[in-house]
Amino acid sequence: PKPDEPTPELPDQVLPWGIDRIDAEHKWTHTTGSGAIIAIIDTGIDKDHPDLLVGRGINFVRRGRRVNRNAWDDDNGHGTHCAGIAAARDNDIGVVGVAPGATLYAVKVLNSSGSGYISDIIAGLQWAVDNDVDIVNMSLSADVDVEAFHDACDSAANSMLLVAAAGNDGSAVDYPAAYDSVIAVAATNSSDACPSWSNFGPEIDIA
Repeated sequence: PKPDEPTPELPDQVLPWGIDRIDAEHKWTHTTGSGAIIAIIDTGIDKDHPDLLVGRGINFVRRGRRVNRNAWDDDNGHGTHCAGIAAARDNDIGVVGVAPGATLYAVKVLNSSGSGYISDIIAGLQWAVDNDVDIVNMSLSADVDVEAFHDACDSAANSMLLVAAAGNDGSAVDYPAAYDSVIAVAATNSSDACPSWSNFGPEIDIA
């Protein structure tokens, strides 16, 4: 806002239906995820978001011939959305996530259009390993099994929990969710039905 304009009011906090559906709020008396680190390997996370606790960030997306490692701010919105589902803070504004006490790490491997290179995702996984991350979320997918990607996931899974989206094109489970070392997550809707666009198959671990 300009100096002579009032600061817009932030919306009051609500409990999203998905968080309520898995009864996450009933666990918060025992644990909120405090002390845990969740890396969102995606389009980045909004650095200034008032409802997200972002501890660190790294960028692997090249702009021209250079990579600015500090340019992990989200220029798409998808990574910020995923970060909110995982760990939006339990305060008075916005929404609240599954683990509102957890710290988020932003690992930007996808550009403003949501596209990227598997080599950058592999680099992001290694960065997460090197920085003692507890959980990695990858709401991204490829329909080709790349051996180096498979190996990177298997190796990273020795020190952290890997979670990935099954895919959103109504077909077989995509990679990396299809790997045994990664928890594959499909979708349900508010009626507990499976949307037609959610990928399916024996590799699904949870929906």
